[in-house]
Amino acid sequence: METETSTLIVNGNGARKAYDCEDTEASRQFHDTRATKESEETHQTEGGLLKPLIFGGLDGILTSFAIVAGAAGGTLPTGVVLILGFSNIFADALSMGVGEFLSSKAKNEWILSERKREAWEMDNYPEGEILEMIDIYESRGMDREDAAIVVKTMSKYKDFFVDVMMAEELALQVPAKDHTKESLKEGIIMFLSFAFFGTFPLLGYVIIPTSFPHLGPEVLFRCACAVTGVVLFIMGCVKSRFSNSHWIICGLETLLLGGTCATVAYTIGQLVDGLIDQK
Repeated sequence: METETSTLIVNGNGARKAYDCEDTEASRQFHDTRATKESEETHQTEGGLLKPLIFGGLDGILTSFAIVAGAAGGTLPTGVVLILGFSNIFADALSMGVGEFLSSKAKNEWILSERKREAWEMDNYPEGEILEMIDIYESRGMDREDAAIVVKTMSKYKDFFVDVMMAEELALQVPAKDHTKESLKEGIIMFLSFAFFGTFPLLGYVIIPTSFPHLGPEVLFRCACAVTGVVLFIMGCVKSRFSNSHWIICGLETLLLGGTCATVAYTIGQLVDGLIDQK
């Protein structure tokens, strides 16, 4: 047991592993070792890119499969499915990537403008800002005298205190100095994730006819359904790595929601095809 615990401590992600295993002794030893070695406790930094990765991937694969399902419901030929699918996927991927970059950049710029306002208020009326923070900490259970000691101590360090006010008063996390670079990274991740996962429902329409040209559109659509279902489940399982939910639950949740979207697209395709035939 000591060997396993030591491994957790030496590992840079020991605090997270101790938490996942509910091992209080390993957590205590990790923090004691960290304080002695003046090392930095690591956290899951990948979580910052989780939103564009998962959102882009889900949007890409569901958008693509919606086209496939709608085309299947409307009995469109395979060539039309491929043209609509690939042109739409890469156009939407670019649009989503640019949108993610611009929205993330705009949000960070707004947060920085709010920080500038808080800094101005701190310069011109520090007593009011200090009183606000004391009231906030008191409302969260601290004794007012203790809250006053804590807040007045923090207020000696202006930049630090302004960041604390941003988090406590406005529930905003101040972005890093290179936030534009991070926003660009999020946009690129969104584009690549959308384009990559969006191609999966279409692969069957490209690969299978090459090897089995006699297969009809119904078989190709079933293959697309199978591939999409597997990918959706895997994406849900990957998402569980960043949460406390069980991987099977996350996988089934993503599969169910994706399947619902696909069913709606297929049903609408059938309805529209039926209306056209009636005319």
